[in-house]
Amino acid sequence: MKLILTLKYARKIKSGFGYRRDFPPDVRSGIGAVTFTKSLGKTESEAAKQWPSVNAEYERLVAIEKRKLSGQMSKHEIYQLGIERLRAMGFEPNPDDLQHTSDEECHEDEARRVAADEIIAAYPISTETGHPLQMDKVDEFVVRALAGGAPRPPEPTLADAVKLYKSEQISGSDLEIRKTSQRVDRVVTRIENALGRDPLITRVSRHDARKVRDHMLSLGTLKPSSVRRELNIVKAIFNHAKNELQLQGFENPFNKLPIAGSNEDPEGSLRDPLPTDVLNAVRARILNGAGSELRLIWQLLEGTGCRVAEITGLRRNDVTVDGETPNITVTWHESRRIKTLSSRRHVPLVGDALVAAKEALKLSKGKTMLFQEYGGENGPTNASAALMRHIRKVSKEERHVVHSLRHNMADKLQLAETPELTKNLILGHALGSVGNRHYGGDTAKLRVTTAAMRKAFELG
Repeated sequence: MKLILTLKYARKIKSGFGYRRDFPPDVRSGIGAVTFTKSLGKTESEAAKQWPSVNAEYERLVAIEKRKLSGQMSKHEIYQLGIERLRAMGFEPNPDDLQHTSDEECHEDEARRVAADEIIAAYPISTETGHPLQMDKVDEFVVRALAGGAPRPPEPTLADAVKLYKSEQISGSDLEIRKTSQRVDRVVTRIENALGRDPLITRVSRHDARKVRDHMLSLGTLKPSSVRRELNIVKAIFNHAKNELQLQGFENPFNKLPIAGSNEDPEGSLRDPLPTDVLNAVRARILNGAGSELRLIWQLLEGTGCRVAEITGLRRNDVTVDGETPNITVTWHESRRIKTLSSRRHVPLVGDALVAAKEALKLSKGKTMLFQEYGGENGPTNASAALMRHIRKVSKEERHVVHSLRHNMADKLQLAETPELTKNLILGHALGSVGNRHYGGDTAKLRVTTAAMRKAFELG
C-alpha cells in the first residue's frame, strides 16, 4: 500500500482509493459538513494523479470559510494562504527556481496553465474585459503565481503578528481563551492609539516602543507594574512573530524597555497579610453566615495557603484524608489549568483544613468536583467575589484581599523557621535549582512539608 504511506489523507476504499480529511472545528458550521471526502480513482496511479487537485479543493474550501469568519485578510495572510495552495496543488511558488530539462519545463508550464484555467473557470467572465469577476484574492494570487511566479512576501503587520500569536500561543478552556484574547486585544488597541496605525512589525522602532510605553503611563489608569505586564504581552507577540515568520535581523524594540517606577509597587506590596483582628472577624462572619461550600473553601484557603482557583478546581480524587500525610493534589485537568510547573504539587492537610476536606468529601459524594457550585469556569471568580464581600464588611483596606491568606501562610511558615525549599513546595513558588525541581520523591516531600505545616499551626 505504497500510496497510503506517501499521500496524506488517502486511503483504500471499496471502489478503489479515496480522500478523507476532517474540516477544522471553526469552519464546519459554515461549510455544512464535518468531513471532506472524495474519490481519487480506482487505481494507485489515478489516485496519485487526482490527489493534488482534490487536496487543493479541500484547502480552498477551508480558506474561503476562514476568510468569512475573520473578515478581510491582510496581504501577508493572502500570500501565506496562496503559497500553501500552490504547494498543495503540487507546484512550487517560483518555477524559475527549479532545474528542468527543456521537455520538463514545457510540461511544468502546461500543468501550471491548466491549473490556472481551472481556477478561473469557477468565476463569471466580464464580456468587456475578458477577466474573471469578483475573484477571490487568494485565487487571484494563485493564478498570478502560476503564470509568472510568486512575488516577494509582503512584510507582516502588527495585526498579522497578533493573529498568529492568538492562534498558536493562547490555549485553555473557552473562558481562559476568551479572557486572554480580550487582554491581548486591549493591549493592541493601546499600541494602535499610541502609534496611530497598524504598523509593519519590522518598522516598529525603539522610539515607537517608548511612545507606546509613555502612552500607557499617561492614561492614569495603569500603575507602572501594570504597564510592565502589558508590555510583556507586546514583547511576547513580537518575539513570536520574529521566530515564526523568520524575520531575519529583526530586534524586538520592546526588549529591556525601562519603565520608571515599575519596581516601586511590586506584586507582593499590593497585598498585606490580614491582621489577626481582621482575620478573626472575617473568619467568624464566613463560618457563621456563608454557605457550606464557601465556608469550606475559606477554611482550605486559610489552612493551605493555596490560590482560590487551586481550591475551587479540586476534584474529589485530588483529596486524600487518610494515612500518615493527608493532602490535596494541585494539578492540571480540563476544568482547571495550573499557573506554572512549580504550582503542581501536593499540599498537606492539617488541623482545620483536614476537617474541612473531610466535610467537603461528604457533601460532594457522588460528584466529580469537590465544590460543585464553584467548580466550573467562573468558579474562582465567583468564590473570590463572595469572599471579598465578607472581607469588605470588616476591612476597607485595599491591600486586604482573599489572596492575603497566602501571605498569612507565608508568615506562619517564616515564623516556624521553615526552610525556603519546603516553603516553596507548600506555596507552589519556583523551586530554584534543577536539583530542587527534579529530585526527591513525593512521599518524602510530603513528610517534610506536613511536619512544617504542623509546626506552623503549632499542632505538635
